[in-house]
Amino acid sequence: MRVVDFIIKFLKKKKINDIFMLTGYGAMYLNDAVKLAGIKYYATRNEATAPSMASAYARLKNKVGVACVTAGPGATNALPGLAEAFVDSSPIVILSGQVDYKQTTHSTKSEKIRSFGTAEINIIPIVKPLTKYAEIIRNPLDVKYILEKAFFLATSGRQGPVWIDIPLNIQNTVINEKKLKSFKPTKENSQKNKINKDLKKIFNLIQKSKKPILILGHGVKQSNKIKEIKKIINLLKIPVIFTRFTNDLIPHNKKFIYGISGIKATKFSKKIMNQSDLALSLGCRFSPQFVGHEFKALSNAKVISVDIEKDELKKKGQKIDLPLNYDLKNFIPSFLKFIKQKKLNKFNKWNNHCEKLKKNNPLTIKSVSKSNNRMNLYYFMDRLGKISSKKNVLITDAGSNYYVGGQVWNFEKGQKEVSSYTNAAMGLSIPLSIGAAVASPKSNILAVTGDGSLELNIQELKTISHNKFNIKLFVINNGGYVSMHNWADTFFKGRRVDNPVDTGDGTLNLKNIAKAFDLDHYLISKPKNLDNILKKIIKIKKPLFVEVITDNKQIIYDAYKDY
Repeated sequence: MRVVDFIIKFLKKKKINDIFMLTGYGAMYLNDAVKLAGIKYYATRNEATAPSMASAYARLKNKVGVACVTAGPGATNALPGLAEAFVDSSPIVILSGQVDYKQTTHSTKSEKIRSFGTAEINIIPIVKPLTKYAEIIRNPLDVKYILEKAFFLATSGRQGPVWIDIPLNIQNTVINEKKLKSFKPTKENSQKNKINKDLKKIFNLIQKSKKPILILGHGVKQSNKIKEIKKIINLLKIPVIFTRFTNDLIPHNKKFIYGISGIKATKFSKKIMNQSDLALSLGCRFSPQFVGHEFKALSNAKVISVDIEKDELKKKGQKIDLPLNYDLKNFIPSFLKFIKQKKLNKFNKWNNHCEKLKKNNPLTIKSVSKSNNRMNLYYFMDRLGKISSKKNVLITDAGSNYYVGGQVWNFEKGQKEVSSYTNAAMGLSIPLSIGAAVASPKSNILAVTGDGSLELNIQELKTISHNKFNIKLFVINNGGYVSMHNWADTFFKGRRVDNPVDTGDGTLNLKNIAKAFDLDHYLISKPKNLDNILKKIIKIKKPLFVEVITDNKQIIYDAYKDY
């Protein structure tokens, strides 16, 4: 068999039956092998979107997502999606085609030769800072070793993307499978004794506290120990705060759950964090978006942080009183077993206080009203979340719809959410929705984007219509870049470099765009009968392009302005 045939056989062994790719000369043998093997491939219109599709797929499927790109510009086009997967810790594998190895700059061993073969670039040193592992296959007999190592690293420790570059001559080389060498990962050191000592420290700190909280970050979701976490919450009986990554982890109507905190979150969750005297954080990296740019959100609390990444525990920013470097896959079950055997203090007074904070500090925006003739983004996003069922996946884009969704979506029905959480990349709603549709074909994918964000990956609308994905794309038409207008109004007295006069924004004919990409167009312009309209739209079993005209003077609530 050829090297490419072995690669596809390996993918199928890993139960990967879907791949996102844009074909090209540098990957032609690999593309052919995908076709021959019957793996379902989804042809993207730009390599930039393929990693993001794979990323959404990985998050919802809880397994590796795979993207395939060609050499040179195909590989470099994939960098934005790769960066997003890296910072959001998505386990994806990118297979890139390459010219014949003898025609690569890599083979010259010179840094001064910029390009050798046609449409060739030495992609490995470029992607290394954005991957857990990046390697070019020089010897065909190394293919098994490199694949096994890549998949192991993508899914172990702090998860993330890996990259394998495959020259054309290597792709088409016939190999004897029996002669392939294997990768053997080193065994993890048992941390059982150390965990037990640290669990005693945690327990003692909780018992001494009066106002403890539990913070659940992305590491909890990736640990896949959700059942155990729910049991821990029921035992501890203390307020739980989510990062944006975990906002959909547990229904918000459950006791002790207070949703997300952060700069663009709710006032009550911020107050709970600010008033707490102890924070036990699991898998949270304490980004400025979560704790504020001045890192004051937990200024009154002792902070215990359990994280798989040592460097996250040592970086400047949020003060951590007890940093603990553990894999939550091991730590969470041990923690549950430990506290099951202990009699924990009750925090009734603190819990009652938090309930009052939630009741007395609702999200209050005067214009949030269905009586207002103009559609308010808060009202629209709130109703979209409320109408959505547990079979729906909610997706937001960068900007105002991302912030508003985080503030009003309660996830009381078990919906899932996918977004570009860390990089805040514009235009990712469309590729993320495609990856979500492939991962969860029985779900309604409710994706929200802005009229500004739409233009960045507009070509993938054809991918949606061609594949008849059950995606409802809600395009917020507010004249473009309202979130940036908010910043301009705040910092520069309304002086805007993105003024429509300069950029041409606000002139898109969205109905014509929908038609051009073979999508049915719906228009929502007023709040009247919004619930009925949304119910009707969601029931339609085909992709739809829904234009939502909203107030272009929308103000986004900032919980941290109170500091």
